[in-house]
Amino acid sequence: MRLFKITACIPSPEKVRTQRELQNTYFTKWVPYESWFAEQQRIMKQGGKILKVELVTGRRQQSCGN
Repeated sequence: MRLFKITACIPSPEKVRTQRELQNTYFTKWVPYESWFAEQQRIMKQGGKILKVELVTGRRQQSCGN
């Protein structure tokens, strides 16, 4: 199974002290290869930024066919 390991940053307005202040939420997530485009669109719609993308496999030391 091929997966993407993505690291992204999304501004979260619910943690706001004043109305002008945003707090960025950083997260790392494993996304299946087939649903990568939908996940990318979801992050971009929320105003987020994808920082890093890696192609990984489901198990350690397994070739992912590159």
